[in-house]
Order: sequence, then C-alpha cells, then structure tokens
Amino acid sequence: MRYGILGPLEVTRTGHGVTPSTPQQRTVLSLLLAHAGQWVSLGTIVDELWPSQTPRSARVIVQVAVSKLRKVLPADAIRTGPAGYLLTLDGSEFDQSEFVAEARRGRELLAAGRLGPARELLAAALGRWRGDALRDVACGPVLEAHARWLEELRLSTVDSRVRIDLAAGRCHDVIAELTVLLARDPGQEVLAGSLMVALHMAGRAAEAADVFDRVAAHLDADPGPVLRRLVTDPSSWELPRAVLRTAQLPPAVPDFVGRAGIRCDGPLTVLCGPSGIGKTALAVRVAQDRRCEFPDGQLYAQLRGVETAEVLASFLSSLGCEVPAGLLERQQLFRSVTADRRILVVLDDASCEAEVRPLLPGGGGCTVLVTSRSRLSGLEGAAVVEVGELSEAEAVELLSAVGGADRVAAEPDAARQLVRLCGYLPLAVRVAGAKLASTKYLLVGELVTRIADERRRLAELRVGDLDVRAGVEVGYRSCDPLQRKLLRLLGWFDSVDLPEWALSTLLGVDASEALAGLVEAQLVAVVGRDRLGQLRYRPHELIRVFGYERLLAEEPAREVALDRLLLSYLDVSTRADRKLPVGRFPVAPAEKVADPAVVRRAEADPLGWRAAESAVLHCLVGLAHRLGRWALAGRLAEVCAARPGDRRIEVIGLVSARHTGDRRAEAVSLCRLGDLHWESNGRAARARVYYDMACRIFTGLDDHSGLGRALAARADIDVERGDIERAQVALQNGLSMLREVDDQAGQADVLRQLGTLLADRDHPVEATRCFEDSLRLARGLGDRRREAYAGKQLADVLRRNGDLDRAGALLEAALAASVRLADRHWEAHVLRSLGELSGAEDKLTRSLEMFQEAGHEHASGYALRSLGEWNRRRGRDDRADALLTASLAVFDGIDDRRGRAYALLGLGQLRHHAGDATAGRRAVRESLRLFAALGFTHWQSEARRTLRHLTPA
Repeated sequence: MRYGILGPLEVTRTGHGVTPSTPQQRTVLSLLLAHAGQWVSLGTIVDELWPSQTPRSARVIVQVAVSKLRKVLPADAIRTGPAGYLLTLDGSEFDQSEFVAEARRGRELLAAGRLGPARELLAAALGRWRGDALRDVACGPVLEAHARWLEELRLSTVDSRVRIDLAAGRCHDVIAELTVLLARDPGQEVLAGSLMVALHMAGRAAEAADVFDRVAAHLDADPGPVLRRLVTDPSSWELPRAVLRTAQLPPAVPDFVGRAGIRCDGPLTVLCGPSGIGKTALAVRVAQDRRCEFPDGQLYAQLRGVETAEVLASFLSSLGCEVPAGLLERQQLFRSVTADRRILVVLDDASCEAEVRPLLPGGGGCTVLVTSRSRLSGLEGAAVVEVGELSEAEAVELLSAVGGADRVAAEPDAARQLVRLCGYLPLAVRVAGAKLASTKYLLVGELVTRIADERRRLAELRVGDLDVRAGVEVGYRSCDPLQRKLLRLLGWFDSVDLPEWALSTLLGVDASEALAGLVEAQLVAVVGRDRLGQLRYRPHELIRVFGYERLLAEEPAREVALDRLLLSYLDVSTRADRKLPVGRFPVAPAEKVADPAVVRRAEADPLGWRAAESAVLHCLVGLAHRLGRWALAGRLAEVCAARPGDRRIEVIGLVSARHTGDRRAEAVSLCRLGDLHWESNGRAARARVYYDMACRIFTGLDDHSGLGRALAARADIDVERGDIERAQVALQNGLSMLREVDDQAGQADVLRQLGTLLADRDHPVEATRCFEDSLRLARGLGDRRREAYAGKQLADVLRRNGDLDRAGALLEAALAASVRLADRHWEAHVLRSLGELSGAEDKLTRSLEMFQEAGHEHASGYALRSLGEWNRRRGRDDRADALLTASLAVFDGIDDRRGRAYALLGLGQLRHHAGDATAGRRAVRESLRLFAALGFTHWQSEARRTLRHLTPA
C-alpha cells in the first residue's frame, strides 16, 4: 500500500489506484494521513469537513466515510476507539514520511560537510513532490495548516540543495528553477538571495539587482540586511563547504605566550579560570601540538548555548555516522564509534559537569580537554588545572606581539603600567594591543591614561568583537542573587584581599555558601591563608572593576554595607592594638560590633592581625575618606599602621579631624605626621613644623596630657639640632604637665626620653634615676611593654657604666617580654643592645635583619653601625669599613647628625689603622664637631680621647 499527499491525493495497492473519489472520504483520509500514528478525534474530523456549519447527521456521515475507506485500505489500517480514529501505516509507504526523513538526513550530511551525499538525498526528497500538497482535497483549517508546513519544509529543502549547487558552481542549473519559484511567491527572501548569487556567478549582475527590486516591491519595504548586502557583495552569501576529514580544531593563536608550566597529559583535563584568562587559546594550542597523536580525528565544540544532542549529532556526522534521533542513542553510538579510536575532543566553555559527561568518548586511547569558568569538581577522573594571569614579562610580550614591538619598547614603563591595569589578563592585554595597532599615532602612555579611570576601563577594553565586559557579564548573570550582591560589594576593594568574616559582615548574612559558589565559578580566587590562618579572597582586578560598575548601578544600600565593615574593622583593630607597641597617643576604644571570635583571634596574635589586615585598613581609610565618612576615616587612620614613605593615612586623619571639628584629633594627627617624617625618614625640619602646630592646638585646648606628649616629641628634634638645653627643658616641662594630670603612662614615656638625653650628656646618675622611675611607673601600671622599654634603656646606661650583670639581666627580661608581646621592633632594639653587651655577632645581625624587614631606615642605620663596630674591634677592617660606610650613607640620607657622628668616629679609627692617618683624623674631628653641636658631652670626651690617640706626639 502506498499513500501520497505531496501533490494530488494518491492511494495505490500493488500498483493500482484505489484513491477515494468522494470529497468526504478524501478529506477524512488526508486528515488521518497527516496524523498517521496518532488518534484523531471525531470532533476534529467534523470541524475539518464542515468548518462553518455542521449538519445534524455529521457523525453518521463520518462513520459512513470511514466504513467505505476500510473497504479499500488494508485490514485494521483504521482503528476506532474512545479517542476517535487511528491510521496505522505498518508495511505501507507514505511520500510525506519519505520526504521528511530524506530532507532531515540531507541537512545533517550538509552540516557535516558531506555535500555530495547531501545533495543526492535532498534531490531525492524533492523528487517525491508531484505538485502542491493536497492539491485536490477539500481542506479545512487543519489540513490547510499542514499543507503550509509541508510547503515551507519543501522550500527550505530547495534552499539547501540550491546552496550546494551554487557551492559547486552550478549557477545556470538553479536560475530557471528559482525564477519560477519566486514568480509564485516574490517574498521568499532566502530563495531570492540564492537567485541573486546565481545571477552574479553567471555574470548577470544587473538582473540580480532587478530581483532585489521585485522583492522590495512585493514587500513594500526594504528587504533584510543580508539581501541588501548581496547587491554589492555576493560573496557574503553563506554557502556550504565540503569537509575532507575530521579535523575541527580552530587555528592556534599565532602570538600565544606563556603557560610553559601547564601540563595537560591526562585523558581528561579541565582548564578552568575566569573569562578572558586564555583557557581556549591554551586548549587549542595544546590540542594543535598533540594532534599527530590522534590520527582518527580531532573534534571541537563550543558548548555554551548549544544543546548536547546537537553537539553529538555534529560529532557523529563528522565521523561518518547516521545520526539517531534520541539523545541517549546518540550518546551510545558516539561511545561505540570512539571505543577503538584515538580521537582528541576539545569541549570549550562548559558550564557544568552534566554538559560534559554525555560527550566523553568511549575509548581509552582518546583524550578530552575541557575549558570552563568553573572547576567542574564533580567530573569524575578529571585533572583540574587553574589557568592564572600572565606574568608581567609575558603580558608585555603579548602586548608587543599584538600592538607592535617598537612602540612598546619605546615606552617600557608605560607598557608595564598598561598590562598591570589590564590585570595581566590575556584578553584585556590583547584588546589594548589591538587598540595600539589600529591607531597609528596612539602612544602607550595615552592609552594608560584612558584605561586608568575605573569608570571607563571596561568600556576602553573593547575592540571589534573582543569585549572583556561581555565575558564577565556571562559569569555574573549565571550567579544567584546573593552571589551577585557579594561580587558587587567586592567592587569597593581595589587590590586587597578579604577574609570570610569580612565578606559576611558586608552582606549582613553568612557569606560562606555564596563565596564557595563564586570561587567555583572562578569569579573570586582564594589568595591563600594569612598569619591568623584565615583564607583570603579576592576577585580578579577586572572582575572587581565590573563589580564596582554594578555596585553603582544596582546596589542602593551599598554604603550601609560598607559602614558595617568600617565599624567592625575599627572595633577589632582598636582591641588588637592594645596588645601592640604603645604609640605616643593611646587609641580610644570603639563601639563593640565585631564578631567576638574575630576579636579573640586578633587579640591572640595582634601582630599577625596587623600584617594580615594592613592593606585592608589602608583601603578602608581611603574609602571612608572618599565617601565623606569623616569620623570613621579619622578613627581608622589612628589604628592604621603607617607605611614607610607614605603620608596618605596621616593626611586623611588630619583632614578628617578638621572636617569633624575635633581639635584634639587634629593635634594627634599632626603629631603622627611629625613622627612619620622623623622616625621613618629622619626629616627633622618637616617634623618640627607638625609638632609645633600640634603644641599650639593642645595649648589652646589646655590639654596638658596632649601637650606634654607633643613637647616630648618635639624634644627629639631639638636634640638633633643641637639645642640640648631646650630639649631638656621641654622634656622637664612635659613631665610636669603629665604629673599634673596624673598621666602615668605618659610620664613613663617622657622619663625614658629624658633619661636617654641625660645619658648622652654624661649624667649617668640622673639618667639612671629617670629610667628607674619609668620602670617603677610601668610596673605600677602593669604595663609589660613599657616595663620592657624602660628596662632595655636602663640596661644601656648600666652597661656603659660597668654594671654588666644587672644590664644583662634587664636585657634578657626585656627580650623575653618583647617576644611574648610580639613587639618585633623593640625585640630588634633589645637584640642590638644584647649584641653590644655580649659581643654576639648573631644578635647584631638578627637585629639588622629585623629592622630592614620592617623598612625602618633610621634603626637600620644604628644596627649597621653596631655591627660595624663589632667587626672593627676584632680586626675585620674590610667588613667593618663596608658596614660603617653603609651606616653613614643611611644617616646622610635622613640627615641624622647624631648617627653620622657615631659612624665617623668608627670610620676615622679604621682609616687611621689602614694607613691613611690624615683621613682618619679628619673623620674623628668631624665627629667631635657634630657631638659638640649636639651637646653630647660623653661622646665629645670619647672623640677627644680617640683624636689624641691618633695624633702623633
């Protein structure tokens, strides 16, 4: 039995026509054929036969029609049931089924690049047609819609076959056919496009333009952009290409750099990392390098936005297989086909494990490379490789390759800054290089200026279809709302990493789950553990910039979240700072808002806290200042340790105090600025200006405690300038003021400073009394840190005056206390004194190392001098000369006259011993002059004795 509806209705049995002749029978049979294998309700048949008015005898008429059809069709071909009627085609032929199957298979072969077999099937499918579908059947709404569907499928098949003909150059064969089809329906733009291409190929360009005009006239509007482009550029029409073999890998990037340490040797490797990090480029490079290992083919698929079934169909077609209909069948066939082959499969941009599993080949000789923004941790047997940023050198190399080596070499500093602003992200560096290459006169420095502005950075990092923001946007949109909120809030924090508790504080809820999701999605990286054992987290710099964009656009309560974090950091920092070395001015307690567990961790290791959170505190101070949170900015500046050479924090503290009108805080900030200039850099004149300003404010406030401490700070400058009397008077006045207000901690500090001055002036008894009073006050306060300070300085005086045993005991106690209190700065000072007392080189060396690690230039100079003197006394003149010369250079650099005098005294003796008596005496005379200017009588006497020893009788 054979049925046909692709033209007039046709039914034949053993070659003889048995087509029903009555209209009702023809319509009923056509409706059942259109739904072959499916139940068709009686109501549907009635509506099809009588769309507008149904006769009372409709049911009977349908039953009669079906009865008559049964007489000409095979037994049991039409079944009756509660759902209506069902036509089965068991053992029968049906032109519609043949056409649909052949057309589908032809298109699959076409997609696989097998143009010859594809054309044969498509032509065979079209050959099934004998005219318009159901041409002689009285069609109701259902059959009319079915006929339209068949016609659209026919035209689509014609288009596919025509494109194959055009790809093969058979333009003349299709012109007549397409002309007829378009005459019937001039609005078919796809067929019109193929006809225009055929006419161009035949040298009939003018007629191609006429085709365009006829389409436009029929539509009464301009055709689409594809057709418009064909008028001048027929090459833009997409034509199929034959695939010669299964080698689907994209070409390797010609300017690929770096990644030398990454290995992808296993059978299944996942290359994960954020968007733009170069995962695909790396996977393709590895695949191209290894393609000779896989003679049976290399398959490649971009997974994002593509159904797994489509990928499998493509793979199977390219491997020469008939593609089954179901996903499971395709998966099983793919594994069967690859079981005994050596095939390399590259799966690009996988979003989850479930997307990858059905695409894994079945053979042990196959290898799979997967790229993903996520780690795909649940993928069984996968080796996960995190693809990181380029190094600076690699990023500059890529910039040179893309943007031009000569231009980059001409501005090396700007090039390094540019790749840093690009976050060493390969895509961003490539975009920057492409901008340089496309703009002949653009300087690297000019591009740096444009990209430096965070508000414009992502907009600038776009050229052609390369867009950094677009890639990040995909990952961002795949996050849940809490993850997106956290990513936005992280936009505040430039170049710093945060612990989990801080992120929870920002969110106002537990951040652990959201954070884990962001890490898995490679939007946030785990930087490592800090000294407190906390994991630290940070997004890539350009992801952070994207987060900041979204923060401004989507997070109206952003400043509330930031305030929570500012207050928490202030609380923890003030409590941790009470365990750290005392400053000149004690920090007032803050509101207790932080997680108690975080506070306990910080108090247990305050130095570790400071090391871990220093960068965050600096960032928070800047944020509070930028947002006008003046009170918080000022308070945070107090607990934020100064960085050598960086005045920004102290200046923010000063500006904040002035904004809030807090005169005492302003004076404290001025003193902190003075301390920074003097203690870190030895800039006495600049420091004196700040101390003078602070003293005037404290005087105006009648704040004796503040004024006493500021006078003590200024006294150091007076000593440096040689105004010893003024310094001593200032210290004595400051001590009196502190005693008036019973500021015992301040008294202990000033007494130590006064004792040091008296010792230098060769008043050992008075100096000893000062240090002992300071020690007594510290013990009375229970202040172990001040006790260690006073004990060390008392030991120095006792040592110079011969009481070595007591000095040694005090120094050992001070060292133990400094270690217990994690006061590394004072530990280094005590080690230097112990080294000088016991002649232990290792203690002197360790002291120097600790000062240098801390970046404390002033103290490093004195440690160099002590180590130089140790070597000089032992006859190691060359080593001593190098160390003392280095210390002199430090003191010259920071304009420290006292240190310079010490170094010259030792260098003079070395020069004399080396045979240059004149240079030796000159150095000692200079040291004597400096000691005299400083008023250090003890050291004047020492220099005179040395000069007499070096001067011939």
